[in-house]
Amino acid sequence: MRVLIDINIFISREADRVVSSDLVGLLGILNGLKTELLVHPFSVTELKNDKDEKRREVNLSKIRAYSVLDNPPNPGTDLQYCEFVGDPKSEHDRIDNAILFCVYRNAVDFLLTEDREIHKKAQNLGIEDRVFLVSEAIEF
Repeated sequence: MRVLIDINIFISREADRVVSSDLVGLLGILNGLKTELLVHPFSVTELKNDKDEKRREVNLSKIRAYSVLDNPPNPGTDLQYCEFVGDPKSEHDRIDNAILFCVYRNAVDFLLTEDREIHKKAQNLGIEDRVFLVSEAIEF
């Protein structure tokens, strides 16, 4: 099973603070299932663009422990998908659309994110059963 984690999950797990018990429990379950946890290359780019130099260096060193999704599909090649998600209003929207497109095109089995806008888009696309909040993934 291949699970793509959004940058907000990575930051929750790797930040210098206590990790939520739900996230710890979910990661334990996924590890027991031999799940491949992946990050999107755009998530790495997002970290590289962090203006806080120390935080950027720390996060980039930590993200190297994750596998990066090779050759993710390009949402710009699917006009129907682009119509469903709409034109990105920011770089963040563009990245979110690209991450969600990986689920839409079956490059990964599931997406784990706390981003409510991604969840709304997943519902519009009819793939909400493959895009989870941490709490939903535990129940699943």
